[in-house]
Amino acid sequence: MNAPAVLLGILVASTIGFAFHLFRGGRLARLGLYLGTAWVGFFVGHFVGEWWGWQTFRLGSINLFASILGAVVGLLVASLLAGPERGRSVPSRRVREDDDEG
Repeated sequence: MNAPAVLLGILVASTIGFAFHLFRGGRLARLGLYLGTAWVGFFVGHFVGEWWGWQTFRLGSINLFASILGAVVGLLVASLLAGPERGRSVPSRRVREDDDEG
């Protein structure tokens, strides 16, 4: 895998990570999680596809089918393991019904 293929892989994986973040939402930390997971999943998927000899949907030296599959599976697993994102805890203001009678 040469340098242009690596850069193209990073671009495709980043696009997948950004799209997943738009779909799932979250803060900047989640965006970092999704981008990192997409990059790792993309290249792990590529190498697994090469190891198994998959030749489906190739773009130059990149095995896009296995790479995209690896990125998507990685993102789904990371999203499940990270769980729901905690929101800011804003103290709730309770309204008492007795205050109106006074």
